Amino acid sequence: MTGTVQRTRRWRGLGAAALLAGAFGLVTWTPALFPVAAVAVALLAYGRVVAPPSATLALTRSVSESDPDPGDDVRVQLTVENVGDRTLPELRLVDGVPPALRVVEGAPSLGTSLRPGGTATLSYTVEAASGVHEFRPATAVFRDAAGVIERRVEIEADDATELGESLRLADGRPLPLRAATAQFAGRRTVDGSGDGLTFRTIREYRRGDPLSRVDWRRRARTGELATVEFHPERSLPVVLVIDTRPVAAVAPTPDGETAIERSLSAAATLFGGLVTADHRVGIATLGPERAWLAPGRGRTHERRARELLSRSVERGASDGDEETAGEGSEETDAPDAGRAWLRERLPGTAEVIVVTPAVDDAVAGLIEGLAALGRPVSVVSPDPTAETTAGRTLARLERRARLADVRAGGVPVVEFGPAEDVERAIATTRWSR
Repeated sequence: MTGTVQRTRRWRGLGAAALLAGAFGLVTWTPALFPVAAVAVALLAYGRVVAPPSATLALTRSVSESDPDPGDDVRVQLTVENVGDRTLPELRLVDGVPPALRVVEGAPSLGTSLRPGGTATLSYTVEAASGVHEFRPATAVFRDAAGVIERRVEIEADDATELGESLRLADGRPLPLRAATAQFAGRRTVDGSGDGLTFRTIREYRRGDPLSRVDWRRRARTGELATVEFHPERSLPVVLVIDTRPVAAVAPTPDGETAIERSLSAAATLFGGLVTADHRVGIATLGPERAWLAPGRGRTHERRARELLSRSVERGASDGDEETAGEGSEETDAPDAGRAWLRERLPGTAEVIVVTPAVDDAVAGLIEGLAALGRPVSVVSPDPTAETTAGRTLARLERRARLADVRAGGVPVVEFGPAEDVERAIATTRWSR
């Protein structure tokens, strides 16, 4: 194990104390002070020449339940074993708890000494949250016997590296979204002829034309065979833009789901419904690390979407393949909330559905900016506000005014409360303007 090595400040000021003790002993001729100064000098010399401590550790993590429901308490145990041949006089260990999981009992850290072959265990309880949460490497700090130098390393556990279950996409059940927002999502007719629903023309029958497109009424009336042609339709790409910025991590109650969690769950429902309706769907997240999944379809695409949605609470990072464009990490502190970043990636014909709690003006500016460019935009907004305090009431009023401005710009908005299902909200509100 390499890690980083640094000297501690445990014996800070010892050099000055040694000089002071020696000088005072000489001036006052106090022989008893000379050994004190000698010990201090020896400790200083030891701190200069001692080698950094080394160790070989193995970690094993276990959880009481690997796929808990949100809000469940999950017991986590982390066992560290000294598999090296040296005693560790001072070891401090801190587990890498996922940022989205709240520790409700115990502490994810311990301090101990370990002999070769010795083990120590720490345990704590976390409150489960929706999505998949990956444990980060544990941090181990070990010092020499005098505590003057330390080594800090990160260690991966052998087991239980994840907690939670991937968000599920809606199975085979089209949402009312397509009918309720016909001008914003769905299929559009294009030039040319082929299969479709919109009548184009009637032409002379050609051998091999499908019988379903033969104009049988004309045949019965005139005895001539003719074929009906329609404008072909093509599926348009739809991109779900999810607001996972830290500012959106708000909830109506301390124990309630955050707006980010509710936005991700709503996006999973919307994604499944749109895919069932045969649309090509993509995802963009605006969190600490922006993620992009280009519009597509198919089982592999749906698997990538589930993984992205399940991990966006903490990371919002793509897996870096060609589908996700390999964006890497990008900070999202820009005042436009990622408008320029998003415009660079959106296909020219893509429709946008922004899933956001609308808690600040930056995301409202993003929505209005996209709409001003003539791009079809819709908004799905989980309401994270409460009326328990004056501050929360003010936040609710500001959010309401913000969404009113968005509606005034011609963008349809649907809101749903903490106890409301997004699918039902879409069906009942009919995308209010």
